[in-house]
Amino acid sequence: MTDSPASKPRTAKTAKPAAETATAPAATPAAASTAPAEQTISIDVSAVPGFFRALVDFKFVTFVTRRIAGFIYAILLVSILLAGLVAFFGIVVSGVGLMVGGQPVSGVLTVLGGIVLVPVGTLVAVVLARMIVEVNVALVAIAENTARLR
Repeated sequence: MTDSPASKPRTAKTAKPAAETATAPAATPAAASTAPAEQTISIDVSAVPGFFRALVDFKFVTFVTRRIAGFIYAILLVSILLAGLVAFFGIVVSGVGLMVGGQPVSGVLTVLGGIVLVPVGTLVAVVLARMIVEVNVALVAIAENTARLR
């Protein structure tokens, strides 16, 4: 399931032998409209580079997950770290506000809780994001390997 230059796009249907088409009854327009038609989209993408060819592969013969997994993981990491920073500064500002507002114990506990819990929560989110990306890549690898066995 890799993009090789020698790979040709698949056709939508295979042609019936002449003997079958000669004996098949002619379909009337009314019968043709009630019967479920096999419609597949066939686009000739032989000139398009591999990644973009895979994006318009409506039969899902080629997988893009392995190609973009690193990019997706980088986006997740940046998002998680930004969310962690926003949460940390939000908690610190809230704790300082409590201290200035006359509740010093609650303010100190809020700041200390933020110092401890935000890094732990961020680490858990990073580990979960990595696991999700790895599971998706592993599933695609399984699909590619089992397709080769067929």
